[in-house]
Amino acid sequence: MFADFATSNDGTRIAYEITGSGPAIVLLHGGAQSRQTWRAAGYLDRLSSNFTVLTMDLRGHGDSDKPTSVEAYGIERHCQDILSVVDHAGIGRFSLWGYSFGANTGRYLAAESERVARFVMVGVPFGPGASGDFRRMVMGVRDRWIPILRAQSEATLDLESLTDPERAYLQSSRAQHEVPWLTAILDWREIVPAQLLCPTLWILGGKNSVALENARSIGSALPNSKVLLCTIDGLTHEMEMSDIDNVLPRVQEFIRNTPE
Repeated sequence: MFADFATSNDGTRIAYEITGSGPAIVLLHGGAQSRQTWRAAGYLDRLSSNFTVLTMDLRGHGDSDKPTSVEAYGIERHCQDILSVVDHAGIGRFSLWGYSFGANTGRYLAAESERVARFVMVGVPFGPGASGDFRRMVMGVRDRWIPILRAQSEATLDLESLTDPERAYLQSSRAQHEVPWLTAILDWREIVPAQLLCPTLWILGGKNSVALENARSIGSALPNSKVLLCTIDGLTHEMEMSDIDNVLPRVQEFIRNTPE
């Protein structure tokens, strides 16, 4: 499918597609994925008969522009991208559904914009943008790769200092934008359930141990928020996207039965 493009307020071009008709729902993909992930998993076919479905490539992904600075991936940039896309598409209020990195991103907009009527947050914990093992992984990427990318830009990089996989990754040109967008998450502020402005369905797989531990630790905060926790037994983090037969009916029920 061919994409339309919206231009965000910093000049970054964001690719998106619209299918179907009905109330608008915006889908945000996971990290290192694209808007096509939703189509491949079958969601567009099933949603488009009842909803206007907007899928977009988050900056640094798919057909969208891929800036190479850490600052370009601040959470305020991502939130503005979503609003720029829905404005370009002529959409006012909308439901927002994010998986993994898309859910991490979407919760900030759901905490800031009254235009988000409902939010579906799949597979990620509350708290800062990166915590626990994920934070340690990102810090390792940052500490290893930011100096490499700086040396490359200054033409001082010794390729012999890299392993074969590292050289292949560098030559693929993915590192130039993937390292910055990962690094930026380290500075994304904390979000707690009470900050979300709209009804929110928080979906977690029963085998997503990290997010489930977070849910247990903040469980007392949920009754005083707009967040409804839904745990689906047997699902790993990957299956929170791929198991459409278990995930989609719960999302459809939430959107249809939750007033704006």
